Amino acid sequence: MGNRLLIVLLSAGLVSFAGSVCLGAEGGNDAVSMVLEILRGDDEEMHAVAIGMVKEMQGPEVTAALAKELPGLSAASQVQLLAVLGDRGDAVALGAVVEATKAGDGSVRAAALRALGQLGDASTAVLLAEAAADSKGDECKAARESLYRLRGEGVDEAIIAALGKAESKSKVELITSLGQRNVRSGVASLLETAKDSDRKVRIESFKVLSGLGLPKDLPALVDLLVGVKSDSDRTEAEKTVAAVAHKIEKKDSQAAAVLAKLPSVKDVKVRSSLLVTLGRIGDNSGLGAVRKELKSEEAAIQTAAIRALSSWPSPEPVPDLLKLSRESKVQLHQILALRGLVRLLGVDEKRPAAERIAMYKEAMGLAPNAMEKRRVLSGLGGMPNLDSLAMASDYLGDKDLCREAEVAVVTIAGGIQDAHPKESGEALKKVIAQTKSDSVREQAQELLNPSKDKDDEGEESASQ
Repeated sequence: MGNRLLIVLLSAGLVSFAGSVCLGAEGGNDAVSMVLEILRGDDEEMHAVAIGMVKEMQGPEVTAALAKELPGLSAASQVQLLAVLGDRGDAVALGAVVEATKAGDGSVRAAALRALGQLGDASTAVLLAEAAADSKGDECKAARESLYRLRGEGVDEAIIAALGKAESKSKVELITSLGQRNVRSGVASLLETAKDSDRKVRIESFKVLSGLGLPKDLPALVDLLVGVKSDSDRTEAEKTVAAVAHKIEKKDSQAAAVLAKLPSVKDVKVRSSLLVTLGRIGDNSGLGAVRKELKSEEAAIQTAAIRALSSWPSPEPVPDLLKLSRESKVQLHQILALRGLVRLLGVDEKRPAAERIAMYKEAMGLAPNAMEKRRVLSGLGGMPNLDSLAMASDYLGDKDLCREAEVAVVTIAGGIQDAHPKESGEALKKVIAQTKSDSVREQAQELLNPSKDKDDEGEESASQ
């Protein structure tokens, strides 16, 4: 059967590829020749048929022949063939695919970059990083994904080696790839790129170090934190040190590296940063050092100590913050302490409810303005309790606080209405009667009168 007729039958779906090889009488070589003949023609519909046939042909010599035809195809056919070349995984196609990343058509470039994720090796790592840095949309996504997927000997080493001479945009992509590829051997290089002259390089280095860094790296990371110059870098460095410290299983040892460095640091800004980092870590063995700095002669250090206590992940600093809220003569310090107190009361679940409510009430009295009172009411909403419901309800009539009070009442009522339906219902009716917020009204009404669907579900469940 002639190739022309066979092509027609293939196009019509009347002959399978396996059958076409038999019909060719000479086996695989005839089939390859037929595919190449189709690809050299102008019929793009037949190109798709031929490229579909390629999937069943094996051998690097077939791949080499197909790769040779790649540049002469239309953009649509190149995209299809590049996908097949990537799936075949034959290294012989690498040169043609790399060349296709320079094509004039964006869809072809993106397809070639995707194929490199399957075909690429150490030699293509920098190419992919540069493509990701210099492109947008599908091309950028394809380049990044392929860089992260690259396998084979020497890829990680090539990425690390390229850091020293890459341009800033490409360097950021290389750094990100170390994190995505979980290249622990890159930590030493990242400690250097975290000092780079380009801010984006520094910030990305800190972010990746958060994931790759191990407890043994903490002394170096703390030194890095001490040496940073800009506030944005300092914030990222603090986060990085805390993230790596949290990998220490023994919780009361997590702050050891920071505590070891603190006595030798005299610079106010750096010392303040170490205190804030202790707050991010939240190791109770560091509480003593933070409390000591509350008496510092430097107002900035006092502020940092209060911020540290306020950001503590557990409620141990509650008494300190309550005292500061009561006694501080510096309004900034009082407000910071009050905010920290409200936040920590929200996680202080072991403290008796009556004691927590008393603290919320005292916080309302200490709040210097409506904004801070609103914060207290928002915190109160996280405590499902009859007393908290009563306290929130007391502020429904306050024109400056009614919105936050309404939200708190609805939230609290939703948490206790099964145990206290009467009190919850009365509070919800008050909210419905006065609120100007449609969303708050709808939430309150839904709690009072659950939707029919929920009622039906309950009836169905009861009948089973």
